[in-house]
Amino acid sequence: MHAIKIAVLLLILLTVSGCGQIASPGDLLHAPNLAGEEQSLYRSVQPFLPSGYQLTTPDQSDQGSAIRLADLNGDGEKELIVSYKKPDIDYEVNVLILSRQNGSWQKADLITGSGTNLDYLGIKPLIHSSSAELLLGYEGGGYGLPKELYIYSFANQKAVELLHRSYDQIAVGDLAGNGLNQIAIALPAAEPNDSPSQIEVLGEKSGKLAVLAERRTEGDVLNLQIERASEQRIGLFAQVLGTKRSGYTVLLAWENGRLGNVLSLPQSIYDKRSSRQNLKLDEPDYNPDLAVTEQKWWIDYPANNRDIDNDGITEVALPNPLPNTDEPTAQPQTWSDSYYRWDGNREMTFVEDRFWQWGYELRIPDRWLGHYRIELPKADDTTVSEVLFVYSPHEDPEGGSSALLLTLRQLSMEEWNRLRPLLENQQNEYVVLGSTGPAAPGSSSEVTVALLPDTDNNLTGAEAAEYEKLRLTADEVREMVGADTDEEEEANHNVEKH
Repeated sequence: MHAIKIAVLLLILLTVSGCGQIASPGDLLHAPNLAGEEQSLYRSVQPFLPSGYQLTTPDQSDQGSAIRLADLNGDGEKELIVSYKKPDIDYEVNVLILSRQNGSWQKADLITGSGTNLDYLGIKPLIHSSSAELLLGYEGGGYGLPKELYIYSFANQKAVELLHRSYDQIAVGDLAGNGLNQIAIALPAAEPNDSPSQIEVLGEKSGKLAVLAERRTEGDVLNLQIERASEQRIGLFAQVLGTKRSGYTVLLAWENGRLGNVLSLPQSIYDKRSSRQNLKLDEPDYNPDLAVTEQKWWIDYPANNRDIDNDGITEVALPNPLPNTDEPTAQPQTWSDSYYRWDGNREMTFVEDRFWQWGYELRIPDRWLGHYRIELPKADDTTVSEVLFVYSPHEDPEGGSSALLLTLRQLSMEEWNRLRPLLENQQNEYVVLGSTGPAAPGSSSEVTVALLPDTDNNLTGAEAAEYEKLRLTADEVREMVGADTDEEEEANHNVEKH
């Protein structure tokens, strides 16, 4: 049925477009989901496009389509904006603007830019709330080549260039909270091997588009995004992979008319991050050079800031290393990510832990918080084949009374074939997460399984009662790893095939 639907869609669009070359199926699936109106838009566009054209869907977009309607000049009538490429011209992208004149679509203007594709296309109010600007970001087409951002206004049926910037990363949103949009871009380094870079925030100033703030960095800027950062505040999130330490996360927000990094975390607080308690922030850092202070949200890898609990607010990730020996200098084999939400003032509220291993991400249950630790095999080799989630009472978090909560194990198909009958004979519960093919010719396939503990443990009294509240069912394990029953059945089927 799915294949039939796609075939029907292809047939409709090919019929509408005559002999023109429609974009790839990936482009078609991103076209406006407007049913009859969609067909009308394609019919309207086709006479203005060259033979053999290919619609071009931007890599990043506020709508995700090669054809869209938007009121660019604020006159109450929407223009039709189309991005496409001509046949046999690889380094040129065209953006066509059509407007309604005397009841029919007419060509207003054509913008031709140099690039292999559109990296970004946005239509946002930047200067006046009643109109919108057209933002076009072009891919350079080669390693080390920057992307190029062009911003246009639309007046008198013509696109007027307002600004041009080279960039590496881009994010757009109402960072200032004034009803307009601002643009954050990470500028490319001056030289390919240079580590210094810069973040610019562009927006309305005295009725024109101008640079509102600048922040220098020492390293590569990643994961630039403007999102809701607290109940009442919008923030600019970014990660900087530094040269002296692994990197740090910044959250820039307007404070008293100035742009400050609110993630000014004192070292004494940062060192206690493994407690999963709320973290007290210092005063925002207003220094235009982000590299000069030690009070940062240090990260050892670019953990993904995201809305982890689907409340509409982006949480900040803080990696926590898990060493596999008691030696303080031991290199960690695996990590957990703790997610914190900004309260809009001077505190980061702990939300939840996520643990990832072997391609699986596990949501640590809320009721485990403060009652568990993670143990790894204390082997000499660097291969982690088993991860233990262990109950630890508040009174003795590092040892003493403990009991197993869950075991994650990755083992060969031969080992699993021997273990599985034993588990079933002893009626021990388990959840098969999945399997992988041989890592190398001649090696065995691998199976990843979550093992629930049996009821035997040495706990008594209040600790035994608390432990029972923390134990998981097989369904809760599936929820913990984000798998449902159908996925587990498929995983079991794949294991049986291997």
